[in-house]
Amino acid sequence: MKNVAYRRVFAPLAYVACLLAGPAFAQVGPIQPVLVLEDGSPESPHIRPDLPENYAISVDVGVAADGRVTSAVVSEASNNAIADKLAVDEIRNRKFLPALDAKGRPIAGAAKVTVSMFKRGARKVVKVIVKPPALNAETERVKKMMCADFLWEVERLHKDADVDDASYEVMPYTSARMYVAQKRVTSDAQDKFWDAWPDAMRKVVDRCEKDQLKFFYAEVLVPTLDGVMPELESTVAAAGK
Repeated sequence: MKNVAYRRVFAPLAYVACLLAGPAFAQVGPIQPVLVLEDGSPESPHIRPDLPENYAISVDVGVAADGRVTSAVVSEASNNAIADKLAVDEIRNRKFLPALDAKGRPIAGAAKVTVSMFKRGARKVVKVIVKPPALNAETERVKKMMCADFLWEVERLHKDADVDDASYEVMPYTSARMYVAQKRVTSDAQDKFWDAWPDAMRKVVDRCEKDQLKFFYAEVLVPTLDGVMPELESTVAAAGK
């Protein structure tokens, strides 16, 4: 409680300092590299030869402080050398936002990604997903974030990474998972919860914009989702009758 009280007392000063320093400092790091999406979607058409199967290939990626991919190495081989090479080539042609340190400064970093290659109808598709960092570290980061930090990061995802729906990106998704665990949302209700999460996150954004000095998770996200859950639970209960 002392830490919360301390941060509340100094929050206005910290936020003013953020505004004076510029938006690059209105956040809580560290943040791993962020994939820049093509046309706002993790999926895109993929020109490639026919493959005998669908593949989901893990690749370790090194990203320079300017966002350039400096290395791409398959971490779990698929037993198809052509598919592995296609996955590496796909990542080398992608763009990333660089990792950020705790003060918002770009630094060299690393990310683990999964490159999935499959067909949807007659179309060949590739989907690239960045794996989240260690859950404990990201959970502690989320707990420290104020609304100003949260809004800065969501804006970065929208504008710089071309993400249309940020609700399933690392930080927002982690915060929702924290709520599910904290409130012990039942397995029956979780499907409904995740369906409702994108709309609920938009409510969180609206409420954070009204008071950027509130703690994002404890003071805005949790009360917002507390307001959503009764309706979800009643829907689940009615479906079970």
